[in-house]
Amino acid sequence: MTSDLDYKTYSLLFAVRRSVRYHDRRRRFYEIWNTFTEAGIGIGGSSAIATFIAGSTVFHLVFSAAVAVVAVSAAFGRAVGGIARRADRHGDLARQFIALEQEFAHGRNLENDECEALTRRRLAIEASEPPVLRLLDAMCHFEVLRSLGDATRHPRVPWVRRAASQWLSQTNYALSLGESADGAA
Repeated sequence: MTSDLDYKTYSLLFAVRRSVRYHDRRRRFYEIWNTFTEAGIGIGGSSAIATFIAGSTVFHLVFSAAVAVVAVSAAFGRAVGGIARRADRHGDLARQFIALEQEFAHGRNLENDECEALTRRRLAIEASEPPVLRLLDAMCHFEVLRSLGDATRHPRVPWVRRAASQWLSQTNYALSLGESADGAA
């Protein structure tokens, strides 16, 4: 289906699909972070209380440290903009891109005016996005290619970089995966 589309229609559809994947990954990341933080506070707090009751100094130190780490993480997440709010924001962006994709006349090329209108809508959504993490974006790019049946061997991203892709932009590494300096692949 997508192989029959002209370049501008295919490019726009591809960019929208990549954005859906990107924001879905960001949403899941923040939801998991939020869940573990809240669970860690609950478990750590009850464990710290139990160690006080038991009177064990080794366990007291270990659990107190664990509670402190989780509490600092929770405080940091809330202070920087709220982990749950960030998850909701990326979920909203993914829904906006999905709604945009639904407006495509799948299976046919867009007329110039249709393409321009959808491009304007895409740019309006992108204008409200937080800064893009380039390596994560590149990974989503290759994921869309694979989903469309591209059999080309794509660069393998080491697990350390994949794990850090949710935290750091890693622009230089993303550029080494084949992106141009303006973000186009």
